[in-house]
Amino acid sequence: MHPGGVAASLLVLMAANDTVLFDCVCKHILGDLNQRRLSSGEIQMSWTYCMQVYRNVYALLETCETLKPPSVALPAVAQLAAVGAGLDLPLPAEQEEKCTAALAEIRDLTVIQAWQLLNKDLQCRLTTDCIDSCPVHGLDEMEWNLETLTTDHLRHPILSQLVHAVRRITVAMIIGKNCHLQHTYNYPQLSLKESEFQNGTTAYLEQLSNDWRNAAQLLSIGVSHLSQLFVPLAFEHTGNHTSNQRLHVWIKNMERVRDMVHTKLSGLVHDMQSVSENIANYTVEVDKDRPGNYVLRRPLLNEGLLDYHEQYLFFRGEFSALCKEQEPKASQMFALADALYSFYRAYWFNSLQYLSSAEIRIIDEEWQLEDRSNATLSVDTDCMQLLADVLDHPTCPLEDLPPETIKRREQCRVQLWTDMMRRSPHIPVTSYLAYTQRTNVNLCLLAWMAVNSFGICHDVPFSIMQSVQDARCYFDNLHDQSCLESNATDAICSVSRAIVLLKCRDFSFRKPFDLCRVVLFPDGSYSPVSNSKWFDRPKGYLKPTERTLNFKDSLNNATLKYKDFKIESLQPLENSFIAVNIFFRFLTAGIYMYLPHLRNLPGMIFLLFQVTGVIQILCSEVMYRMVGVPDLPTTILIDSALTLLSCIWLNAFCYQMYACIRHLRLPNDLLPAEARKVFCRQVLYALIPWSLVCAASSTLETMNKDYIFHSRIIILAGISLSIASNLVLLGLVGFMYLRTKKSMRQLEIFSKNKLGSKKQLLYLSVKTVMLSGICILIRIGFHQAQGVAQFVYYVHIASMAQGPLLFVFFICNDTTLPVFKRRMLALWRPDVVSPGEELCSSAERNLAKRNNEQAPAAESSLNCP
Repeated sequence: MHPGGVAASLLVLMAANDTVLFDCVCKHILGDLNQRRLSSGEIQMSWTYCMQVYRNVYALLETCETLKPPSVALPAVAQLAAVGAGLDLPLPAEQEEKCTAALAEIRDLTVIQAWQLLNKDLQCRLTTDCIDSCPVHGLDEMEWNLETLTTDHLRHPILSQLVHAVRRITVAMIIGKNCHLQHTYNYPQLSLKESEFQNGTTAYLEQLSNDWRNAAQLLSIGVSHLSQLFVPLAFEHTGNHTSNQRLHVWIKNMERVRDMVHTKLSGLVHDMQSVSENIANYTVEVDKDRPGNYVLRRPLLNEGLLDYHEQYLFFRGEFSALCKEQEPKASQMFALADALYSFYRAYWFNSLQYLSSAEIRIIDEEWQLEDRSNATLSVDTDCMQLLADVLDHPTCPLEDLPPETIKRREQCRVQLWTDMMRRSPHIPVTSYLAYTQRTNVNLCLLAWMAVNSFGICHDVPFSIMQSVQDARCYFDNLHDQSCLESNATDAICSVSRAIVLLKCRDFSFRKPFDLCRVVLFPDGSYSPVSNSKWFDRPKGYLKPTERTLNFKDSLNNATLKYKDFKIESLQPLENSFIAVNIFFRFLTAGIYMYLPHLRNLPGMIFLLFQVTGVIQILCSEVMYRMVGVPDLPTTILIDSALTLLSCIWLNAFCYQMYACIRHLRLPNDLLPAEARKVFCRQVLYALIPWSLVCAASSTLETMNKDYIFHSRIIILAGISLSIASNLVLLGLVGFMYLRTKKSMRQLEIFSKNKLGSKKQLLYLSVKTVMLSGICILIRIGFHQAQGVAQFVYYVHIASMAQGPLLFVFFICNDTTLPVFKRRMLALWRPDVVSPGEELCSSAERNLAKRNNEQAPAAESSLNCP
């Protein structure tokens, strides 16, 4: 027969819609191995196809717990691997005639013809033909319910078609690997001219790209079909003993497990497609170190990154205990998922060999980025609390999460990505409430907490190509993020995976585990389970190191645990301090308004300071902490603004002290009209800078969250500048006192009157510290520390003692307290005349005072007219 006719006939055979003819041909050839001498064509057919398909044995490597008898996963995988199960089925007469004709044509092939047509064309055509002929159409919208699963004549035909299609895809993958190896051997020789070598390399890379593209298309079809047959296959082996009452729940749970496996496998599809596209970006150049040789340069996104895909899933070990209460057969469900993933990960995904050549040196592009284990980020505390809660209290993935929980997780993914984009290692804390808004977290810890098996990224497909691309974009392009492939919701997951796998090497380790091995035979049988004497350490399976857990525990115990500043044992004490603080601030303000000699210019300014403090406590402690309004960022802005305003009132008060001493004029010497005029001017001077600072800060933070750092810096700068002004003014007052005292000594002027008693000196010292505002600065500075949230809580409680302290040191003195007591006594008993109040004029009171000093026992005999 003419070679062309033979080729045409064989192409008809290879283009068949199913493998029935292949089964028939191989059945006769394999059956005749020991019966007669085979022709050259039959030998080539036997080695090229039949032996690799129908005598090939598969090995299933899985964790020993998954394969431990009685394992339902093992017979299910064996059923899918039984590619020779149809050899003994009888053929229709028409198919038998075609089989006989095909055998006759194969026997007539010469050695060269057999090699060319079978060893090359057949293996390459099987992969491409399967892309068109293997898919089972019309099942895309198939939903498995109680009726379709329990009705045998509905379930069996569909399951049979899908199983047959998956077997054919597996065969096409394995046979296609040989085609790929043949193309690898066709690498151009170095003896060629440079232009010929370049052209040959370009053609070789194009062919390699086609091989990867075909494999990716087959893998995509296989993943789709595996997802479609997952539920009925599981029903055949695990669900058919389930009662109808539980079957609805079983189907729903099985679909969840199916979706989990599909999410894992879809990442493989995406990456193989990416490899096929990136191969075209490989470049060849002359090797400068070795004249006459060439260098093949691969971009960062090459097939070598595919090793980071997990080789094994651990659904059974991680989720079985969590889901036992909800689904009694959860262990079987997850074991089936693990086994199917392991099997097809080995025989589908690893079907292509990576690019290698002894004729050319391959150099991969390096990603120049240092280890990120010590990098820190400032992130939203609520989202970090969510990550910690998910890890500390994981939920079964089969459960129906409330819509608000799902929405909150997606919002946190967006928020954490925004925080990561901001790249700020620290956001200044302008108030104790701001301490609960953001926390400084290790970048590697954040990445691990996000992409952990129990994290918030389990529903995002793992694509190492996309992860590396996104991470490279994130680290190399500080301001331009247009190169990101992931959307805003998935970006945190994508970048975090690359960070954990590539840039946080001391933050995770590859935990070895015991593997067991089972041999799966073409007829559907399998060998007993045996321990594997070697174990694999897949790069994608990461467990946290002790350092990671210590970081997490420190974050959880020191910061997140007290993020609301609520320690149960101290809650009554905190509420009591808040109530006492508010009471004494109101009492101090009321006394300043009640006593005439305190209603001077400094007294009115001090009254504004008290009113501001009361409003601040009511906003932060009552409205937000107890009522929950307004939202936290707004409350922080209000709290920070009122802190700044309090400092500015202290500026005005300290300035009045300085002005009184500088001009030797007491505050009471001002006339009421002049005092009101000066007071209005002081209020205006205070409100103008305060309004400008608050407007700038609120505008930055509300218009664009990326400027939260700048907003806090403006507030902190305003508070620091205000307190520095207080210190300068109080320093000038002290300097003028010392200068006056020195001048009096030079003039030899001596006085027996000292500055005051020890009690008065104590009062003066404490009041000076309070008026300086340095305590505010110390408290704000203390809040900048991380990991000391419990101590910040103690400082917060202690700051609530400011109200009683103000009352004691500004009211309970020898000037104000006696006057207040006499006025209270006069209101209680108007007929009682206090000592000194019986005199009718100031002149008489002064005279009596002088007489009392000379003769303390003497009593005035003057009477009121």
